[in-house]
Amino acid sequence: MSTIKKSIKIATILPYKENYTYAKASAASLWVSEFYKKSKYNKTNHIYGHTKNKDYLTKNYFNIELNNIRSKFKSATKEYINKLIKKFKYQKYDLIEIHNRPIILDELTKKIKSRYIMYFHNDPLSMNGSKTINQRLNIISNVEKNHLCK
Repeated sequence: MSTIKKSIKIATILPYKENYTYAKASAASLWVSEFYKKSKYNKTNHIYGHTKNKDYLTKNYFNIELNNIRSKFKSATKEYINKLIKKFKYQKYDLIEIHNRPIILDELTKKIKSRYIMYFHNDPLSMNGSKTINQRLNIISNVEKNHLCK
């Protein structure tokens, strides 16, 4: 009996402030690009983020344009989340990885049916969406896996 290997579509979401370029890559971006290069699912993995530069670390990066980056009246985080939700309603993913932004996880799980993984590259107790015990319990109940990167 032969086994059929199912292709898994994966969306990787970086914080919108994380620069995914050769010139200005941050720690989480470097971690994601290295992980992607070694993944057996790299042909079906898309990485989402926001940056002004165009020298992306990998070819599978999709830039989300944001208008509210410097606005004092509108939230860039909310705009980023809404644009991701809009994309994911049409582009279905089997698995969504979220890096360092539990607030994004909270909003996406309300509107997008998928399996989720949450990566923490920094202290979860200092991030919006994971400061309280109830917020952390909510994260645990909504993810397949929590991972603290060191």
